[in-house]
Amino acid sequence: MTQGKDTVIQMKGPQGVEVSLGNTIIAKNAPFQAGARGTNGTDISMPYSASLAQKLGMIVQQGAALAGKPLSQMALNSSTPIQLPPQLGQCARMVASFTGDQGPMKMMVVFCSLPLDAGGDYKNIFLDAQGPAAVAAAAVPTVQAIFRSYSIPPTWLQRKLAPVNAAPTAAAMSPAQMQAEAAGVRALNSATNYAAQSSLVQANCFDLSVLRETPTYELPRSCGGTKPD
Repeated sequence: MTQGKDTVIQMKGPQGVEVSLGNTIIAKNAPFQAGARGTNGTDISMPYSASLAQKLGMIVQQGAALAGKPLSQMALNSSTPIQLPPQLGQCARMVASFTGDQGPMKMMVVFCSLPLDAGGDYKNIFLDAQGPAAVAAAAVPTVQAIFRSYSIPPTWLQRKLAPVNAAPTAAAMSPAQMQAEAAGVRALNSATNYAAQSSLVQANCFDLSVLRETPTYELPRSCGGTKPD
């Protein structure tokens, strides 16, 4: 292990294989420009409408540009969607190829792009492993075991999945907006309770589907499965 902080763990193995767990890239919903940071402290400008493969490619390009390293166009070899509730955005397991400063490389990624928030920002969370193409196949079983062993405490996971910008508070709403929100203390309390419950459901579904790779038939209904909650 070369680095560990909060929910991020980085490791390096023999023959140039590197594993990074729990990365979060905060994106501004805007056109992409390699090497340029997003506005308001975001890591990158990246269209939210882009596909998961395109987003992954832009993040890889951004990392290479900021490090001053050469990078060829990334090629997606495979992509398997992960079934999740809509409030968690989109996730997939992907394998990609590219050529970097070490030559031909392979990358295995579990990648999630969370929903766009009230401020036009969104989080991208991923686990990834990359290494020289010549040794990648032999490293796969070890990488898969590392991915499955990764765990985030529930309270940290809820924070990690929370939007960058919270929705407007009641104090920031106009009277018309308050009425549109079914105004009144009971409505606001109900919304707060729902948000708290939703946050717990999201964290549980993310842990089961993304980190644990639980089959759909073993998932609770709240996570898109068939088992009772």
